[in-house]
Amino acid sequence: MFQKMTFHATDSLSNHYSQASIMGALLAVVLVFATSVSPAFAAAPAQGIVVEGESVPGIALGATRAQVEAAYGEPRFCQSVEAAGDFASCSFEVDSGGQVDVRYWGPDGGNASNSPDDVVHNIRWHEQVSGWTTTAGVNTTLAADNPQAVIDAYPNAEVNYTQWGSIYRVLDYEQGIEVIWAPDFYSGTTHVSMAIFFPRTPPPPREKLTRVSVIDLMTIKRQVIASVRVQNDLGWNVVGASVIATWTFPDDHTEMVTGTSDGFGTVRFTIDKARRGTYTFAIEDVFLDGHVFDRDNSVLSASITKSK
Repeated sequence: MFQKMTFHATDSLSNHYSQASIMGALLAVVLVFATSVSPAFAAAPAQGIVVEGESVPGIALGATRAQVEAAYGEPRFCQSVEAAGDFASCSFEVDSGGQVDVRYWGPDGGNASNSPDDVVHNIRWHEQVSGWTTTAGVNTTLAADNPQAVIDAYPNAEVNYTQWGSIYRVLDYEQGIEVIWAPDFYSGTTHVSMAIFFPRTPPPPREKLTRVSVIDLMTIKRQVIASVRVQNDLGWNVVGASVIATWTFPDDHTEMVTGTSDGFGTVRFTIDKARRGTYTFAIEDVFLDGHVFDRDNSVLSASITKSK
């Protein structure tokens, strides 16, 4: 009634071991394949010495894009700078947090082309990367807390200030180091970054200039008002500039006036009890210590007619 079945324990156990061996071998192949196609995680080191004009921890100026990615891993992102698709600026993670930005140009010094042979010419790191210290003893923490210490560390650097008198850059061309303080007006904080680049000869000192960018004339009741804006060659409003100007009245007589620019770079000149007719306001000169008046790029005169 029932068919007799014979169970061979040795055959079944042998088959079990055979399947296990096959699965193990397949798993080993998968693991080897996965290891070969998945790059190991890498990032820029959190600590190290920066040699001005030469290197930062892990990479050096003049390294190729391929060498940078071998040291730092894949970039977080890249963006084009000179031409679409050149990916001349790439950002990388740092072990302790923070970011380092690497700028490339082509092997011949021209534009980058997103090639493994593109060459590093500028490396910038940000405030969170506080473990990178230059040979002069400067890191981002020191720069944030004590800008004067940065100036002292690089006595031959060019020091730039904002129009409000706060420091925004120390730039040493010959050593190849730059420190920037970038204010965030929304949060009221200042962010520090540092960069190295190939050393170069400093450019000639800029000639500091002032210019009159605007002359606004208006009439209000019996007044004629001239509002003058004074700026420097950087486009910043100038405080404390002395402006000398001449009013010409409807009867052709003239009157010289002087004034000093305020915190907005503005000087106002007012004629009271003005009569009908045409009034002309002309700039004669602008004086500011250490600056030259840029007459060629200034607004020098304006006229308005008072009809009432």
